[in-house]
Amino acid sequence: MVKGYLYSLFSTFCFALPTVFTVFAYQDGLTPKSLVFNQTAIAAVLLLLYVMWTGEAFPRLTKQSTSDFFLAGAGKAVTVIAMFMAIKLMNVSLVLTLIFMYPAFVVLLEYFIDKKSLRIQQVLGLVCTFVGELLVLKIFQGEFQQLSAMGTLLGILSGVAWGWMIYWSNKKLSVFSSIIVTSYTTIISLILYLFMIPPVYLFTTKITLPMIGWSLFFGGVAQVLALLLMFTAIKRIGAARFSIISVFELPLTVFLAFLIVGEQMDFWQIVGGLLILTGIILFDWTQFRAGLLLREKKEVKEKLS
Repeated sequence: MVKGYLYSLFSTFCFALPTVFTVFAYQDGLTPKSLVFNQTAIAAVLLLLYVMWTGEAFPRLTKQSTSDFFLAGAGKAVTVIAMFMAIKLMNVSLVLTLIFMYPAFVVLLEYFIDKKSLRIQQVLGLVCTFVGELLVLKIFQGEFQQLSAMGTLLGILSGVAWGWMIYWSNKKLSVFSSIIVTSYTTIISLILYLFMIPPVYLFTTKITLPMIGWSLFFGGVAQVLALLLMFTAIKRIGAARFSIISVFELPLTVFLAFLIVGEQMDFWQIVGGLLILTGIILFDWTQFRAGLLLREKKEVKEKLS
């Protein structure tokens, strides 16, 4: 059990840390497009090697499942490229705060597409998220014009695309294992990037050791190690407990951005971030409780047997 919590913490740390280091990768010559393509290509290769090493069989896909994987992979592709482009224009803390609106988009997609009713906790979560974003973007403070409009739009687009991927994966791809979903969506993202951001820089730009190092770091840590730790943690402590811990990726990223690159948020932006964090917890509160109860019942049965 203790190892499961440690895996969860390390996974959250591995998701948060590389995002902050994006600033240094750009200083060493990488661009949003080259960084995204490099890390996705490296991650695709590493994930394929891992799946073959574990002996897990790749499922035969039908036309419908291929289409479902494509739509999820497209969401992932847009999420990553929009995030890295936004970080080029705005602070990491602000961009991540915008992206963490994704649970609100998942709830809204379920409401408008699946006609699911909104629980009171979800309504409160939407209110907290909306007010939190207004504070983060300094709408109430009258300082919105100081932020990058394009960076803001890209951050929101990244959150919308991530919400779409989560929604579609939960709806259509839940029959597949997590590692298979991750591998296929990563490969699809790489194929899409060949058309969206052709890697012509490989032939026109001098590739330096720092650029190679950063690409390996992002592909290995943020894309592969973080996911493998996440899968291991979920097996040990369950998805519900892992979800609770992973919520702290946002404040951890903000803290690391302050510690490593000296980014700062004012008092009201911090309040806004806390409101968004509260909204995320409210969205999943029922699932948290149900998952925890199910896990506890399973643990009791295992002890009795």
